[in-house]
Amino acid sequence: MITLLRCIKSDFYKLRHTSILWIHLLIPLAGAFTFLLYYHITAKNSIGDIKTYLEVLAIAFPLLIGLISGIVIDQEELAGNFQVLLTTSKLKCTTYLSKLIILLLLGSFSIILAVGIFALGFHVVPCLFYLKAAGALVLGNIFIYILHVFISLQFGKGASTGIGVSGSLISALMLTGLGDYIWHFIPWAWGVRFCDNMIYQLIYSSFSTEFASDSQNGLFIMLFAICIAFASSLCWFRKWEGRKSYE
Repeated sequence: MITLLRCIKSDFYKLRHTSILWIHLLIPLAGAFTFLLYYHITAKNSIGDIKTYLEVLAIAFPLLIGLISGIVIDQEELAGNFQVLLTTSKLKCTTYLSKLIILLLLGSFSIILAVGIFALGFHVVPCLFYLKAAGALVLGNIFIYILHVFISLQFGKGASTGIGVSGSLISALMLTGLGDYIWHFIPWAWGVRFCDNMIYQLIYSSFSTEFASDSQNGLFIMLFAICIAFASSLCWFRKWEGRKSYE
């Protein structure tokens, strides 16, 4: 545990003088204030407007995750063909966990900031709703982070960014009727669908049980997939020795 904390601290220091921290700070602030300003100008003040904001937030994150994950892992490649990542700790998986935790913490910070700022300026629903929405978005992104760390390590920044773009498109597509029966099995749909179901529980209170059951099914599948992906990624990284081009 001490070694892991040291690795996390070291990874944080590596990012201090890069644009990564600023991206996680400025983008959520810009997004929240833009929507609040627009809703203020147009005098919008409904639950449907919250739905729109959360959907945009959920759709944007797969792209950002792909881009940020690629940049962070690319730093390790440029610093010495992943040698620091592979040799820093006696327990090889420690450095992998450190990278994953840093990305998850930064992503969670951005989500909490984006939802929190919006909640302060849009008092239509209780604060508890916004807290649950932020939690749903954080949980919905864990699998995607694991996937993109793997893709970035194995295939590079370009592949991670490309899949991030595709992920955002899939996330948007899952808002249509096409996603009604398959969203539980699509990682890029989890965040946006969880938030939508929460909104629908408020709007259509008579059907709240059905929406809650739908979310529970998705939650079970998501948690199972996260456990499988996390265990598989650890096993894979233990045997990973860098990209083939460096062997």
